[in-house]
Amino acid sequence: MHRLLDVESLGLDASRASLLREIFELHSQVHDQALAIAGPMPMPAELTMQQFRVLGFVVKDPGMTGHELGVSLGVSAPTASGLVDRLVEKGLLERVDDTADRRIRRLHITEEGMALTRQLDSLLQRAMIEVIKNMTVEDLEIMRASARAMLSAMERTLQDR
Repeated sequence: MHRLLDVESLGLDASRASLLREIFELHSQVHDQALAIAGPMPMPAELTMQQFRVLGFVVKDPGMTGHELGVSLGVSAPTASGLVDRLVEKGLLERVDDTADRRIRRLHITEEGMALTRQLDSLLQRAMIEVIKNMTVEDLEIMRASARAMLSAMERTLQDR
């Protein structure tokens, strides 16, 4: 059974629950093997783990305020503001005035920040570079179809929100 998800709590029919358990177990195995092949996530020397967390929160919730970020991180407003200041200086985040209330500044990731986030969060891609020589064209076509199915489901999920 997958370590992070209680499939039974989702209320799925038995066949879907069984498939989901198998998919998550396979995903865990792929993750573990990718980690063994590619190694741990590289962290640039100029970025702390807490700054990386800030980028992740802003990617997940674009337009969040500094106060909301502080709550998400579990830190004070001045601490959150300092983290944001450093990321703005590095060109990874930007503060944008709220259109309805100019006293509020909203946080958005820059293109450079998004590129760095993708680079750091690329375990599967880093492993694929090593593994690709052992994959057939059919394997790659199956992976492409799987990625398209996941992307389509993600788009539907975002539209449902």
